[in-house]
Amino acid sequence: MANLDRKAMQAVVQRIQRLSDEHWWALDPSCRLMEGDAWVGPAGAKFDAQVHADQRELREMLAQAVHSANQKLASLPDAP
Repeated sequence: MANLDRKAMQAVVQRIQRLSDEHWWALDPSCRLMEGDAWVGPAGAKFDAQVHADQRELREMLAQAVHSANQKLASLPDAP
């Protein structure tokens, strides 16, 4: 039974990693545009700060999800 749990958790870890990889770059186009001064002035500066903060937060959440899943997998017993 432990082997099935471990296999299921391995599949979960792989799925979380794939989702993380797919979404890691989600805000890059907006960040690059803002770095190129696509929108200037006070509203542009505010949006620039927010989109970069959102990018950092997204990446932190994705990294934490991957880390947490890997920790859970590592805590499961190996197959006998």
